[in-house]
Amino acid sequence: MNKITIVGLGNYGLDELPFGIYRFLNKADKVYVRTLRHPVVEDLEEIEWMSFDEVYEENDDFGNVYKEIVSRLKAMAETEDIIYAVPGHPMVAESTTELLLADDTLNIEILGGKSFIDDLFQAVQFDPNNGFQMLDGTMLDASSINPRNALIVTQVYDQLIASDVKVSLLEIYPAEHNVAIVTGARGEDADVIWRPLHEMDHDFALSNLTSLFVPPLNDEQLSGDFEYFTAVMDTLVGENGCPWDKEQTHQSLKRYLLEETYELFEAIDNDDIDNIIEELGDILLQVVFHSAIAKKDYMFDAREVVKSITDKMIRRHPHVFGDESISTIDELHDVWKDAKGKEGKQERTVKKEKIFADIFLKLYDLNKIQNVSLKDALKEIEGGIDETR
Repeated sequence: MNKITIVGLGNYGLDELPFGIYRFLNKADKVYVRTLRHPVVEDLEEIEWMSFDEVYEENDDFGNVYKEIVSRLKAMAETEDIIYAVPGHPMVAESTTELLLADDTLNIEILGGKSFIDDLFQAVQFDPNNGFQMLDGTMLDASSINPRNALIVTQVYDQLIASDVKVSLLEIYPAEHNVAIVTGARGEDADVIWRPLHEMDHDFALSNLTSLFVPPLNDEQLSGDFEYFTAVMDTLVGENGCPWDKEQTHQSLKRYLLEETYELFEAIDNDDIDNIIEELGDILLQVVFHSAIAKKDYMFDAREVVKSITDKMIRRHPHVFGDESISTIDELHDVWKDAKGKEGKQERTVKKEKIFADIFLKLYDLNKIQNVSLKDALKEIEGGIDETR
């Protein structure tokens, strides 16, 4: 296989193209370029440019565009050395480079050009040393976003992509959070428009040079973030925290889990959505509270708790996350039983937790639903227990 040399054309025109790359391009017989829509290509008219613009016209999906370009480059590299030019730096937000490097059969060389990132940071006046993340707008997944850091969303080509990006970001950021739409990032010459997130896709211009800059959230805005919540609880049980929280133990907190569960029952029965949210939060507080105490004592932390239950959910649902196939509830019970067996769980004749739950549910139903006094409800339950002995 012959060599494919990927050359970065930089972020702007010929005056910012490194001299070494300029000389390299001018010595070439022909240069394949992802798109002719770049200032360097327009300035270097004497070079024989072979573009892949028609691939964009033939495909509606950018993923298919990149795969097709890579496929053509690989086919041509079987008979000749290839020079392939891309906007910016080949290793920054360039999907075709990523696909080419993933193929171990190819001989790839990278010649860098200036990336747009430096100019973008200058345009929005943000120091990247404070932390940032960069993601592709055509495949943005909200679960990948860390709102504590600034976010750069690349490849926001048109209004359709901008709208999809907005929907994903609104899962994490407040609707009024100001974001910057940056087109043609080149320091102070960039076109920068600041808008509330919920308006970012209004009158969005078509451009392959547009990125989105999302500033990080402050502590107040992070109130819906699980990691921030665990940090708050770590502070409360820490050396400089709350005197009451600092004194709590796993034993002292046991009764509060029951109390909060009872209040959640009431909220559910009253169909009170706001109260359900509040009471679920109080139950979550118990989980994080216990985890914060354990973390302080170097036992475990909230991440380990989350990992444990996540692993269990995946392990016990092989019919969803694995190769198991089921068609009935009985088969599902067999799958669960088998999964528990592999965990070393032994089937028990008497399950005290279920007896406890039955007693609590019966008491709750008699008192709250049937309006039986607690005294009479307790007597009825006691009688029921006696009859089963």
